Amino acid sequence: MAAGSSAPQRNRKAHGKAYLWFQKNEQRLLVTDIVCIMLLFFMHLFTSTFQVFTQEIVDAVQISAIVLVAFIALSVVWKGMVPLFICILGIAMMYDSVLLPYYATPQLGEANFGGTRFTWTLYTPMAVSVAANMHFLLGASMVAFSIIIAYRPSLLFTRNRPESLDSEWSKYPIWYDNTLLADGRTERSVPVKSFMTDQDRYLLWRYEYVLADIYGTPHLVRPNGLVPKDSTGIFRDKDSGRVIGKARYTGFFM
Repeated sequence: MAAGSSAPQRNRKAHGKAYLWFQKNEQRLLVTDIVCIMLLFFMHLFTSTFQVFTQEIVDAVQISAIVLVAFIALSVVWKGMVPLFICILGIAMMYDSVLLPYYATPQLGEANFGGTRFTWTLYTPMAVSVAANMHFLLGASMVAFSIIIAYRPSLLFTRNRPESLDSEWSKYPIWYDNTLLADGRTERSVPVKSFMTDQDRYLLWRYEYVLADIYGTPHLVRPNGLVPKDSTGIFRDKDSGRVIGKARYTGFFM
């Protein structure tokens, strides 16, 4: 049992180390992405401009493109499925744009309509060049979009985006019973419920924290927390007189 249980622990440790390595090297990964995209761009220009169809060059270009797109995918693989999926679509199109000139050779097309024969040329150099350029630009855009989602999603937020419900309460510190003292003073602590009415206690199950003035500073206090007896005041709504605090369940406004 010990040997069997140690395998999942080793896997979790390895996963944690890998995640920590990615976190520490975010800037390097972003720089690597930019370098890889630039190299793929130059490879795209090379294959579109100098259409040398020797097998050695085709193999070298193919292997180099695989390595470059693999590095790009590696930088977002730890950021979730959404950026990874978008990145895979983008690098697939960039990879296709590099190799398209090698495999899209001109071919003759024919068709008969009402006894009339039509002929045309498939995959002309102009059509292949336009397709390769469009594939690269669209692929690079998708890769850039995936990197933004993975590393800087705030760039996609609207200017007047509404704040989350928790942001209103994040500016208040949390009171940890007797562990936080002001000016080295010690004071007898009492339950925060002792400052409430029976009606307040009846509705207390709705609250995750209540807002209290402790030593002149607003704090978030747990409903079962302890506070200084002579230096605490409960914040209440001016109109309803109810206790102000953070709701435990979505849908209750305090």
